[in-house]
Amino acid sequence: MSIPSTDPSIDEYLRKRLMPVEGAIPHLPGIEMYGNSIPAGTVGGDLFEYINFQQRYDIDARIRRAVKLSKQFLDPLPPDAVPRNSVDDHVAWLKSKLDYRPEVETEYRDAKSSEQVRVAEDLHELYTTAGVLLVDAEGHGIISAKIASTVHDTFHAFMLSELDRYGKTTPQLFEKMNLRLAQSVTARNALGRSEKEFAREIATMLYGEVHPYGYFRFVNFGHPPPLVFSAEYRKFMDIDKDRMVQFRIATGISP
Repeated sequence: MSIPSTDPSIDEYLRKRLMPVEGAIPHLPGIEMYGNSIPAGTVGGDLFEYINFQQRYDIDARIRRAVKLSKQFLDPLPPDAVPRNSVDDHVAWLKSKLDYRPEVETEYRDAKSSEQVRVAEDLHELYTTAGVLLVDAEGHGIISAKIASTVHDTFHAFMLSELDRYGKTTPQLFEKMNLRLAQSVTARNALGRSEKEFAREIATMLYGEVHPYGYFRFVNFGHPPPLVFSAEYRKFMDIDKDRMVQFRIATGISP
C-alpha cells in the first residue's frame, strides 16, 4: 500500500515561488502597491516580484558593515599581521613592488575608505525605495517557469554583490545578468536551442524602482514598456520616450 506524498510537485513549487508574496510588499509614504500573476496553466513563465530591500537584503547590516570598513580601511596593518580585508591584501601587493612609496598606501586607503562612506549613504536611500521585478520567459509550462526562476535567482545573486560594492543598483548588474544567461549552456540544452536562438528568445525582463516622491527608474529588456498612472489626468499613460534612454548590451535576455 503506497502512501500519497505530501511534498509539492515541481510545478506547484515553481508556481508558488513565481508568485508575489503579500508580506513582502514594500510600504512607502504616498505609494500604494499591488500586483498579481495568473498563469494560463498550472505554471507559466511569468514572474512578478516586489523587492523590499530591508526585508530581503538587511540594509541595516550592510550599512554597519560599510561604516566599519570605512574605518578599518584607514588603519594600517601591523607588521607581520594577516590581512584583514581586501585593502590590506592589495597594500601588501603594493609593498612588494620596487617603486612602492608609503604615500601610495595612504592615498589608496583614503580612497577605499571614502568609497565605503558613499556606499553607506547610498544604502540609506533604499529604506525609501521599492523594487519591482517582471520576467516573461518564452513559452509555457515547467521549462518556462524554470527559466523565469533562473533569471530571478541570477538577479538576486548579483544584487547581493551590487549592494555591497555600490550601495545601489547600477547598469553593470544587468550587463552581468545578460552575459551570464547568454552563456548558460544548461538552459540552452533544456530548450534544444542553438546559442544564437537562445540569446534572442530566453526571456524578457523589466526591473524598476519606485520612490515616495513619484520618481520611477527602470531598465527594460524587450518587455512591453511600463505605463504610469497620471494623478493629473486620472488614467494610465505611456512614458514619454524623451524620458527614456535606449542602448544595446551583450545579448542574453532580449535587448
